[in-house]
Amino acid sequence: MKATVNGIETYYEIHGKRDAATWLVFSHSLACSVRMWDGEIERHKAKHCVLAYDTRGHGQSAAPKGPYTLDALADDLQSLLKHLKIEKPHYVGLSMGGMIGQTAALKYPGIFRSMTLADTTSRYPAEAAPMWEERIRTAESKGMAPLVQPTLERWFTAHPPTGRRALVVFARFSSRST
Repeated sequence: MKATVNGIETYYEIHGKRDAATWLVFSHSLACSVRMWDGEIERHKAKHCVLAYDTRGHGQSAAPKGPYTLDALADDLQSLLKHLKIEKPHYVGLSMGGMIGQTAALKYPGIFRSMTLADTTSRYPAEAAPMWEERIRTAESKGMAPLVQPTLERWFTAHPPTGRRALVVFARFSSRST
């Protein structure tokens, strides 16, 4: 589904028990979409109502001209929750999603019942700025395709554990078709 919130069209999905007392909100990492949460949605939808959304510039959400600030991304999230009348959900954020959650929690005290933050930070050190600036320049001038393989190499080992190989092969195959 899509909703225009905070001035942009935001893609979201709701799964699970609509009458559940608890909501779970999943916020993905950079260069991903709601699809990264499919396994978690499947695990939790029997007991909870689950919201997964595409951050601006990702997946099926609009990609207005940047820059994209954490404040703006937190405002997008807060506006989506308000639009959907979701109050005090449990929040799960991975990497960039964790940074968005932290910003939202500081900007809108009491917005979440709980937060689970994984592989994230509250800020990057100054020496990381050139790396991020280079990735931004690449994305702006050449699109995301040149960033896919280096990202997969950072995320996955050359020899993933048994049982996870199919996921890694799928991720690598999917990146070639974009």
